[in-house]
Amino acid sequence: MAETVDPVAALEARELPVRAAAARDLALSGTPEHLDLLIQRAIVDPSPGVRLGCAAAAADVLSRHRLGAAAADVPDERRAALLSAIRGADPSLNVGLFQVCGALGTDAAFQRIVVGLRDPRSDVRAGATVGLVRYAASAAAPDGLEATVVPLLTNDRIRPETQAEIARLCGQLGYWGAISGAQQLSESASKGVAQVAGEALARLARPPGPDGLWIDLGVDAGEVRADAAPTAMVATVGQRVVTADLASGVVRLSARAANARQLLLRRPGSKEPATEVLQLGGRTLWAQDADEQVEFGDVLIRARAYDAIRLVDPILPATASTFRLRGAAALHHGDAAQALVALEAATEMKRCPLDAWYFYGEALSAADRRDDARAAYERYVSKASKKAQFLAKAKAALAGL
Repeated sequence: MAETVDPVAALEARELPVRAAAARDLALSGTPEHLDLLIQRAIVDPSPGVRLGCAAAAADVLSRHRLGAAAADVPDERRAALLSAIRGADPSLNVGLFQVCGALGTDAAFQRIVVGLRDPRSDVRAGATVGLVRYAASAAAPDGLEATVVPLLTNDRIRPETQAEIARLCGQLGYWGAISGAQQLSESASKGVAQVAGEALARLARPPGPDGLWIDLGVDAGEVRADAAPTAMVATVGQRVVTADLASGVVRLSARAANARQLLLRRPGSKEPATEVLQLGGRTLWAQDADEQVEFGDVLIRARAYDAIRLVDPILPATASTFRLRGAAALHHGDAAQALVALEAATEMKRCPLDAWYFYGEALSAADRRDDARAAYERYVSKASKKAQFLAKAKAALAGL
């Protein structure tokens, strides 16, 4: 809910809390037309907190205009003009302006960040590292950026403590080529540098595997959007990708893109620690949580995507939802014995999906255990909604027993 009626007018208010609230509102609802005002206030507002809030809001507006057709709403000449305004200000006045540079997404803005990384002032360098993440984490980051960022670890013009922080960011960004530089920094005589670099090295030395369960929230890395909503669920297994479109329910199998990369980022709107993120085909995919894994299974079942189920089965957690999927796929492929084992396990576990009881009834019927099958079907029918996918089939099966 908005905190101000007119955030543009509120940015001119005398009261500091009102101006701060206006910046928060524009972070969520601001459009490109607000960028000049936000950057101006990020430079001239008398409150350091409001200046930071306005810079963050400008970066958040730009984050919604990095990818796809929305990027055209802030054309190149406009981005250049915004960067020119930022260059005119002393970076120590508001280190949050490096976030804006990162979200501008241009090579010239990236070079401004690199200049900040070399600044003798520690607060400026810290702000520049935040800008570096904003720039590099986006799916819109240019191909080959790793080859530009990794050499910063051994750049003599950058202080060791900042190099160590860049090493940490390389691990976060999936720049595995930074391992050599991180190794050198981990051997530093400076305890602080060695510790940060050592933490980076721990991730760089053990890149995550290619397998995972993901959800497309319709947002880019670093993007702030109040109306974000899941659009697809994805599983990656080796070099294969299963994509379930949530609007149409269509499930597709494809090959994994060669330029896929895995990052470590905090999920939008979450206060939980950072989790694995996959960027694939210009999309940012976030790790599924436990409830979303169940929903993914529901989508696969509704689509009768049994080949996809068998493909993703090895990477699914050992839950009732997984055993339900395994049993349904086994039934489809004529393996009633395996289906019975899987579905019996599913029905004995907590949070068992209701349709597992339908499939269990099918498996019991195939094993000629008529009384047990009847009980399973009756449990499904008694709890299923009128629109449940297998309600008619379960009633017909009961009538035949």
